[in-house]
Amino acid sequence: TKVENAFSDYRHKHKVQVGLITELGQKTAEIASLTEEKKKLQEELGALQVSMTPVEDEPEAAHGLTTRAELVEKIRVLGQDVLDGVKFGFDNAVDQ
Repeated sequence: TKVENAFSDYRHKHKVQVGLITELGQKTAEIASLTEEKKKLQEELGALQVSMTPVEDEPEAAHGLTTRAELVEKIRVLGQDVLDGVKFGFDNAVDQ
């Protein structure tokens, strides 16, 4: 009958609305979680940018190095250059 159909329609709409409210709650919680994660990532990015800012007396050779591995390799190369220079100077002094 008409009343039963209306009640059935109401129950269906109520069920849909409850589902939407539940989904809205889940999405709201997800947004809050993602917002917090974004805030933490922005803070981490800021800290990394500050740590990568060159200092006043930073040597030109250090510019552009962005990882520890690059820095270690640059130190190794510069150390080898110094050793080669000292060896050349020593050999030159011996030859005289």
